[in-house]
Amino acid sequence: MGIAASAVRLSLALAVFSGLAIAARGHGVEAAATLSAPFDKAAMDTSASACTNFFAYATGTWRAAHPIPAAYSEYGYIEALTDETLGIVRTILDDASAHPGAKGSDTEKIGTFYGSCMDTAAIERAGLAPIAPELARIAALTDTAGVAAALPHLHAIGVDAGLRVAAGTDYDDSTKVIAQIGQAGIGLPERDYYTRTDAKSKTLREQYQAHVATMLGLVGDTDAKAEAAAIVALETTLAENSLRAAERREPANTKHPMAFAAVDALAPHIGFASYFRAAKIPTAGTINVASPTFVKALDGALASTPLATWKAYLRWHVLQAYAPQLSAKFADEAFAFYGHTLRGTAEEQPRWKRCVAATDQLLGEAVGRVYVSKEFSPQAKERAMAMTLRIRDAFKGEVDALPWMTAPTKAIAQSKLDAMAMQVGYPDKWRDYSAFAVTNDAYAANVARGRAFDRDYRLARIGKGVDRNAWQMTPQTVNAYNSPSENKIVLPAAQLQQPFFNPNAPDADNLGATGAGTVGHEMTHGFDDQGHKFDLHGNLKNWWTPTDLAQFDDRANCVIKQFDDTVAVDDVHYQGKLVSGEAIADLGGVVIGYRALETSLGAGPHAAIDGFTPEQRYFLAYAQSWTESVRPESARANALTDPHPLPRDRVNVTLSNVPGWYDAFNCPKPPKPICSVW
Repeated sequence: MGIAASAVRLSLALAVFSGLAIAARGHGVEAAATLSAPFDKAAMDTSASACTNFFAYATGTWRAAHPIPAAYSEYGYIEALTDETLGIVRTILDDASAHPGAKGSDTEKIGTFYGSCMDTAAIERAGLAPIAPELARIAALTDTAGVAAALPHLHAIGVDAGLRVAAGTDYDDSTKVIAQIGQAGIGLPERDYYTRTDAKSKTLREQYQAHVATMLGLVGDTDAKAEAAAIVALETTLAENSLRAAERREPANTKHPMAFAAVDALAPHIGFASYFRAAKIPTAGTINVASPTFVKALDGALASTPLATWKAYLRWHVLQAYAPQLSAKFADEAFAFYGHTLRGTAEEQPRWKRCVAATDQLLGEAVGRVYVSKEFSPQAKERAMAMTLRIRDAFKGEVDALPWMTAPTKAIAQSKLDAMAMQVGYPDKWRDYSAFAVTNDAYAANVARGRAFDRDYRLARIGKGVDRNAWQMTPQTVNAYNSPSENKIVLPAAQLQQPFFNPNAPDADNLGATGAGTVGHEMTHGFDDQGHKFDLHGNLKNWWTPTDLAQFDDRANCVIKQFDDTVAVDDVHYQGKLVSGEAIADLGGVVIGYRALETSLGAGPHAAIDGFTPEQRYFLAYAQSWTESVRPESARANALTDPHPLPRDRVNVTLSNVPGWYDAFNCPKPPKPICSVW
């Protein structure tokens, strides 16, 4: 399905459970944590060794004073700032509910949507009614052709069944949006959950199957246990024919452009002609099939799997998609597996926080427009942009100084940096929600309409030009991203707050936390193991000389091996190829930010502040930007599925590759060569 935007921080929008979108990070908490920015001396544990465990040294006291709350699987600075942001957005939504304004206005929509989510009495009274029509449609299916015909509608309302059809940028022409067909349709987070043979994985599959049976029992299925076993067997077939998460990071693995006739012939039982017609997707031009093997496997399963199994499978995926919007017995059971069993979270978030996040998911820019008017001044945007430009200058200086890259490749890299768009704070043009009907009826109905509205909005871009001003995150998101196909970075307003950015803090502090951890990180994504394969226009095109490309690959492989050799949790090692993009971006961000600091400091002795030199404050601020504790269950799930290493290793492993860090803290240099990319 093309290359996804790489995110260093987690989205506020994911703070609500929605299908598999579990808030591994980004949940709010009732008790406000203390946040000082961007470097807090009191957060340090100076009893720890800076040279052997810098993460503990920089963050240990804060983490000890802020244990993971029951409603979290992970907790740290990101979650604490997200909590503050949730509170701000809650005030906006409460005000919109009390003063809705004109009929059909954005204010009315966000207030009404939030109110429908908060009305738990109405949700309990409605029970299963909001999805009863969907279950009735599934019950009425008479053959597997009907199963395939049901997919466009189910996908429109956010039910992740079978496969995924979406809009995406053409790998070969970044000005065009084309249809993309990708793998989907499994209830566990990733392929290897179905294939790993260790005891914990087997137990988790058994727990998942029991959860599916419980959910089906809640809608009256009398043979739920047998149905659940058949569903897991079907999903296992789909999983076994899916690309692994690490494999999907290689663009060549997901690039299979075809004419529509070839796509239709690939899977005659799916009936893509009917699907595209129902979804109003044009069939002219190129269509990218991310995994032809998966599409063939799904097509074969449609032909060979009994209708009864398919109907149970579709019922399950409707329940999975809508359990959080239904009465408590459904929502509680969904949380029990996806929140507690899978992530180790002891209790669910307060209702208001889930409702704030749900509103952000479907009406995010309507909320964001109010948020930035209150929380992000033009002056703040100007300051953040100035830092961004400063980091870009440092990156250009780093490219110039690379001893391993030849002049022709350097010139193109510089051109790519010059062309990189930097969008800070909020979009220049806000999204129009006039076609999204929000009413006072069932909350789940509002969600269904919102999901259909969002899908229609995105699919309508197919066959048209790429809108490079559109954002994939809302301004109130504590996160940032790089889009290689657009050659741009996006820095939402909420990310540019304490404890990551404070215009009154020493320069070294801001450069360490935001300059390295966010801006430099996101810029480096344009030159990581994925990003370096895209040219300055965002096309998948090699712009490297053979010698320089071999040098880059050797350096990237150093990072890959380093993480392959690193234990994430228990007996689980990282998958180096899965985390390499984030690891390279972390390393690049630190190196680039440090260059910006040293350039501004100039030669000569540098005065200490509170007992720490600017260089020490820089590395401490970087480490503290990743302040976070993680439950073992969540750490295991992240190691298996998440391209981001755990915070501990984003600090310790990254800094072990930075010569300036050794010098700043008088740490002995390692006997073997360190990894160096940018």
